[in-house]
Amino acid sequence: MKSFPITFFVLLGFNALIAAEPSQVSTALIVKQDLKGSTAEIQLLSSSGEPITSPSRKIKLSSGDNSIAWEGRRARFETNPTIDPDLALRMFPAELEALRQIAETTDALHRETLDKGRLVTRMPSELVPNMALWDQSAKLVTKKDILGTPLAINFIFTSCRNARMCPASTQAMKNLSDLLDKDASLTSVRLLSITFDPENDSPGILKAYADGYQINPQRHRFLTGDPKQIKDLMQHYGILTVRDDGTIVHNAALIIVSAEGRIVRRKEGAIFDPSEVVQTFAQMLTPARK
Repeated sequence: MKSFPITFFVLLGFNALIAAEPSQVSTALIVKQDLKGSTAEIQLLSSSGEPITSPSRKIKLSSGDNSIAWEGRRARFETNPTIDPDLALRMFPAELEALRQIAETTDALHRETLDKGRLVTRMPSELVPNMALWDQSAKLVTKKDILGTPLAINFIFTSCRNARMCPASTQAMKNLSDLLDKDASLTSVRLLSITFDPENDSPGILKAYADGYQINPQRHRFLTGDPKQIKDLMQHYGILTVRDDGTIVHNAALIIVSAEGRIVRRKEGAIFDPSEVVQTFAQMLTPARK
């Protein structure tokens, strides 16, 4: 595994400070992005999405956000005067149509969660739930986008410090991706890692985290978004969390899904044998080869 850039751990430290210090939330149009300077020229927007009649200003971008194509897009971010009043933190897309789609998906999923009651956790042969989340490139990913290809899903959070949990799980996913790359017949298989700390794990944070593991973004996407939607997704996938002593204590599982969107298998635990999962995918795709 490639060592993480120092800036990634600095950002995690910033998130801890933000939790204790007041922050200002802004929505803006990213007018121009300076990749070399890691800055962006922005036009602040009102709550209704209209430009505020004030001069444009410049903000600093984290390493992860600077790797995302923000220019021409609307984004919501935080600034904290204690850290740096010009540094954009927890940056999320804010396009109105996408936000509407996310809100509709979140509301529908929550109603379904309430209707299912104690039977909410999905079992093998059941269809995966709807979703609308952002990936590490700040692109919206819906259930429709993941159908048609087999995939494996797990849950992590980037600030996890238990080496046997999220770091081990992400490394196992990386090893799985590397093995899949060696078999041309498994090109279609995709991997998804959903954060259960969406309040802190913005697309930029996920981008820096994924880059630290040398993740192939064409195969493996990290997802974040509406906390309410992710909470319901965790229930549907049987992921339990408890916040304790400044961290998140949780269980772990790998959910293998067919191209039709049905759960095929669930493997408990953070660590799994990548070669065994590759064999499962190979068996799933065998009929398609004939």
